[in-house]
Amino acid sequence: MNIFLLSINSDELPMSSVAIVYVEKSDVETAVRKAVNLLGGIEQFVSDEDVILLKPNLLIAPKKKEVRDKIRTDPRVLEALSKMLLELQKKVIIGDCSAAGHDGGTREAILQSDYLEISEKFDNVEIRSLEKNGPINVDVKGKKLRKVNIAKDILDAKTIINVPKMKTHSMTLYTGAIKNLFGTITGGDKTRIHSLGASIKGFSQCLVDLYAFEKPKIKLNVMDAIIALEGMGPGASGQAVEMNLILASEDAVALDAVAFKLMGHDPKKVPATRYAAEQGLGEIDLTKITILGEKIEDHQKKFKLPVTAKIAVIPFQRFTNISIRHPKYTSGCIGCQDCERACPEQVIKIVKDKKGNEKPIIDFKGCISCFTCMEICPEACYTHQFRNVKKALAIGIPIFLTIIGAIIALVLLL
Repeated sequence: MNIFLLSINSDELPMSSVAIVYVEKSDVETAVRKAVNLLGGIEQFVSDEDVILLKPNLLIAPKKKEVRDKIRTDPRVLEALSKMLLELQKKVIIGDCSAAGHDGGTREAILQSDYLEISEKFDNVEIRSLEKNGPINVDVKGKKLRKVNIAKDILDAKTIINVPKMKTHSMTLYTGAIKNLFGTITGGDKTRIHSLGASIKGFSQCLVDLYAFEKPKIKLNVMDAIIALEGMGPGASGQAVEMNLILASEDAVALDAVAFKLMGHDPKKVPATRYAAEQGLGEIDLTKITILGEKIEDHQKKFKLPVTAKIAVIPFQRFTNISIRHPKYTSGCIGCQDCERACPEQVIKIVKDKKGNEKPIIDFKGCISCFTCMEICPEACYTHQFRNVKKALAIGIPIFLTIIGAIIALVLLL
């Protein structure tokens, strides 16, 4: 492995540098320390503050460990960062708002996350639902996003270390450092913003607007790419990919660009990363990003992308809705109602069938294909379908046959 152990002064680094470190023999702490040291050491980012907030990707609360491991930030990464900060006599808050969109859902996700073990080990580490102290409605003055309910703890924080996970996303194609900050929005405002964004482009711009507002607080980004996720992410429906990497950067845009390249794809395909770069929020051009530690090509894999998001970026989508995919319930509903509560258009209802089994019913007239239901379901109960294609065929084939029949009849008459 090509890893540099020497810490260097961050003032000597180019504007955008990304550290890539391989996790050897499951030693996550050593890998996290090496990644941060390549950027100049943890002191460079937190020297002036007494309280540091770590923002992981919590998402949901699946009970199965193999599901948790592929969708939430690995607790070993958070523990390593906490230890580094405690060595500097800092107080650490590990906080997030889960995709459930309410405090009870976030608290349940925390209970299932394995994060509480960190606070049990260390006195000066607190695991907190960012719903706990409520939101403050602020104007982020974005291109698309304006008034938004951001957790008070986020607005009060002076220094945040963003700790995302490497995953695909059924609506935004990819979720990493920029998308992770969507978890700083509390309660039902997440669902409102899904509706406001409505499309991959609109929602991605909302994410960039939020990142631009919070960027001054984000001093460091450390990505968990130990077990990543491909396919219909970012939830239980995606498939785990073993990468065994830790990534770190001051520049969230550069980090996302490098991460998506490690996933085997062009970073410019991700609207949020591209928009952020175009708005001067970070670097997307890989030729202008200094890679520290491991080489991208030595660890690159070809991730399966979510077909729902791939279709959303096809240029002709603006002219037709025929090929838009919609969520489809398969089986396995446990009646948790997370999808019903999280649906931004409130078009999902949990009902009982004739056998008394609970299942979701979707009113597709109001569905915006954001796939929040698929993202939040802890049991991977949802897949996707081409409802409009079926509808088009159902209408189009009879019309086509009628026209052909008319032409044949006309020819026979002549």
